[in-house]
Amino acid sequence: MPARVNYHHPSDSQYSLTYVTQDRNEITASEEDSIIERYDLDEEFFVLYTNRGASGTVDDLDEDFEGALDEMSPQDRTITVRLLQIFEEIIEEKELEEEAKLEIYKQIEIERIPDAIVRVDWNRTAVDVAGQVMSTLILKHALPNANHRTSISMAQWYLESIETGFSFPNFATEAYEWKEWVNGYIVESKRLLTVRRNTTAFSLLAEWGCDIVQRKNGIEIALEEYDLDFTRSEAYQYYGDQHTELCTDFLIESVTRAGHDELIRADGIGKTEFVSYLEKAE
Repeated sequence: MPARVNYHHPSDSQYSLTYVTQDRNEITASEEDSIIERYDLDEEFFVLYTNRGASGTVDDLDEDFEGALDEMSPQDRTITVRLLQIFEEIIEEKELEEEAKLEIYKQIEIERIPDAIVRVDWNRTAVDVAGQVMSTLILKHALPNANHRTSISMAQWYLESIETGFSFPNFATEAYEWKEWVNGYIVESKRLLTVRRNTTAFSLLAEWGCDIVQRKNGIEIALEEYDLDFTRSEAYQYYGDQHTELCTDFLIESVTRAGHDELIRADGIGKTEFVSYLEKAE
């Protein structure tokens, strides 16, 4: 049976793996914000789990964004406001469909959004640009939840700006869950995000006998399937590129299923044109 280490603490998923060591004296835990667990696989080691973010529901969000928006360029502000509007729509949809509030694990960090936007190469095909938009927004992780759904919706806005009336196929089941073909991409995206941030820790876990790191919701990361021999900066670059490729592949399949595979070959539009489209759509 594969040896597992939990990435999220099984008693409270707000706590996630932060540090691993074989020396128990290296780490201390306060009762409020951290938990230490002992594992004994091929070797004994300890995992520190910490809770770095907020908890609760969207009712607990700080929505005072005026100062941060004022510091952005007009174009970045337009894109950021649209992203926040998409997020609000997802919140409303969840409440309508599930009669439940969207849970949060941190506050909104809208100052991260311009840094995501600046990383997009707008001189590519439509699907390539949309894939970068989707990926960079997910990687920057500015929202307290629903980063994938919000970023996919922003990618749709971009593709709509090129082909009027375009829409994705239905991604969700009647139970408000990802369809199986979509879920494969979402799960792998979450694996890549987790590995990208933790190559050093995961390399040590593999050395000490761990086969699988298990995230919440049953997502398994088989360590042997990922290259862990990176510095932190190398891992961010390598797995960031892998993530962009994954998002682009997802969009290629999505536009094909929607009957618009011409978007795979069509030229994209630049940031200025996209922002103009968003402004006209308000």
